[in-house]
Amino acid sequence: METLPLEVVIEITIHVAATSDQPMDDLCNLRATCRLLHCACSHCAVGRRVALLRCWEDMEWYQPDRYYSLLHLLVGVGNPEASMLRGILDFFGGAGGLPSHPSLDELSRAATGGLNVAAYLYAVMLYRNVGGTADDDIAKMYVRRVEGEEGTVASGSIGPMKLGNFGCRECRGDAVYLVWRITWCKAGDALPPAPVHGEFPCAGGGCGFPNGWGQAMLFCSEDCRLRHEIVLVLNNVLPAYAGLK
Repeated sequence: METLPLEVVIEITIHVAATSDQPMDDLCNLRATCRLLHCACSHCAVGRRVALLRCWEDMEWYQPDRYYSLLHLLVGVGNPEASMLRGILDFFGGAGGLPSHPSLDELSRAATGGLNVAAYLYAVMLYRNVGGTADDDIAKMYVRRVEGEEGTVASGSIGPMKLGNFGCRECRGDAVYLVWRITWCKAGDALPPAPVHGEFPCAGGGCGFPNGWGQAMLFCSEDCRLRHEIVLVLNNVLPAYAGLK
């Protein structure tokens, strides 16, 4: 191993970090092997690829101090999974209650980093916050990415009642579980306050009905689809705040 270029060793270490079921244990073992591997394991590129979602629950439960130190470190080097976990805490709060200044910044970083679950959750909460047309457009862009519709809806090539939510369904379950697990939220706990979008004209008159593919549904517009997802997320996470209908 000592004869390999550092760049090659870093690539090998990145592969371990990204594919191991116990990435931190394996990286610790590699770090103790030799000086070259110690150097490689400390590289920012390795930190960005650590598969934190595979090991965070056990670490957070059994080694909370180590976990939160690691979370801070990985957020600092731009690990998308760490940004998503941190972002859920920043916006929804933890066992201690709501954060004093709820922020979507880390969820945005995770979405930019390519995580569809983060993109879904960020889009739904961003749209819920009613930040204006620019924020709404960003939310719709991420939902299109989750649904594999890039370059279609915005150009008008998908007609009324042709917008599905299959991708949203897949991400919603994971997003709701993560919020539950990270915040230990209870029914009736408060979300950060937000205004409510006004009513949108529904072109189809039957938005949100199953389309024959399990529980996937069809919608007449991106606004209708996002409002539907907001209701489902809030029904699952915090039922007392499910009034966005």
